[in-house]
Amino acid sequence: MHLENFKRINKAKNINKKVNKHSIYTQMKNSILIALVAAVVMACGGGAGEKSELDTLIAEKDSLKKIKDELSGAIAELETQIKDLDTTKTFTLVTTEAVRRENFKHYFQVYGTVKSDQNAQIYSEVSGKIITIKVKEGNRVAKGQVLAVIDVSVMREQEQELKTRLELAETTYRKQKKLWDQNIGSEMQYLQAKSNRDALRSSLSSLQTQMAMGNVKAPFSGVIDEIFPRVGEMAMPGFPLFRLVNLDEVYIKADVSESYLGKVKEGDKVVVSLPSVGTKLESDIERTGQYINEANRTFKIKTTIQNKDKMLKPNMVALLEIEDFSRDSAIVISSDLILQGAGGTQYVYVVNGTNGIAVAEKTLVEVEMTYKDKALIASGLTGNENLVKKGARSIRNGQQIEVKN
Repeated sequence: MHLENFKRINKAKNINKKVNKHSIYTQMKNSILIALVAAVVMACGGGAGEKSELDTLIAEKDSLKKIKDELSGAIAELETQIKDLDTTKTFTLVTTEAVRRENFKHYFQVYGTVKSDQNAQIYSEVSGKIITIKVKEGNRVAKGQVLAVIDVSVMREQEQELKTRLELAETTYRKQKKLWDQNIGSEMQYLQAKSNRDALRSSLSSLQTQMAMGNVKAPFSGVIDEIFPRVGEMAMPGFPLFRLVNLDEVYIKADVSESYLGKVKEGDKVVVSLPSVGTKLESDIERTGQYINEANRTFKIKTTIQNKDKMLKPNMVALLEIEDFSRDSAIVISSDLILQGAGGTQYVYVVNGTNGIAVAEKTLVEVEMTYKDKALIASGLTGNENLVKKGARSIRNGQQIEVKN
């Protein structure tokens, strides 16, 4: 027993000599030796029989555990001092982004359709064979220009007949009137002659109006987009002849959810995106609907677009971004700077520095609203911080970092 205790003491002394090579262990030497001596005394003291062998072993184990804990603490302290003095150490490389105060705007999106009030199919108002088509697809025409001529020869024959009858009716009327002015003849004969003349006049005027419809004219200026019939085919009311389009000014109609009724009003700014042509335009809401559709609980909005380059076509799909929130001088950061913590908390790493050493400090933030890649911060930041951007997921709170932007 005494021999084993002597070996333990010598082993402890050797450990103490090795530890004493560094200044930090000079402060712990006495406490370690005292603990070792106490362990020996506990192992040998009291004489045989006073303590059982189990109690002795337990006491030795506790004493050695205490020594182990003290050595572990000393090693940890030594590693800390080495890290502080080591000039070859490297820190995690990160980039930063400055927190700014700027105007924050939030938009919601709806899909709409491009429409034009001057997108019309032109129909014949009379029946007849098409004699001439005076335009081609793609031609620009003016309001009132003749587009096609329809055969109205049958009506011309009727016109000639009516003119002959009207000439006789006019003669009869003048004679009856002359006699009636001289109180000769009956009033009934005079009125019949007058009525017959007026009826023939009306019939001739109506027929001439119909004959004029044989010249199909453009109701507004625009471009002939499509021609349906060919020369020689029959034109009849109800069958289209041309499609005439004017795209100088178009508008977009969209259905907006009832939940935005209090947030959308006439004059609000709208960003219009046309995915099919890669165009983005700005406009205002011209009109909001006064009716809620029971089927989908939406109301309509209308915005007018100037179509100078004629890229917008009727029935194109448009994406409307409508502003529903705005705040000036708000604390705004990139959404990718925000990390998720336990329990749904959100935080960022703020870069702080003392004596030229940069340290990442974990800071909880409250996000009020996000739009695309921007986040509006309600609390947690003052607006003059630098935040860790790249490398934020590989650092921890209080860690020294190297900033390189």
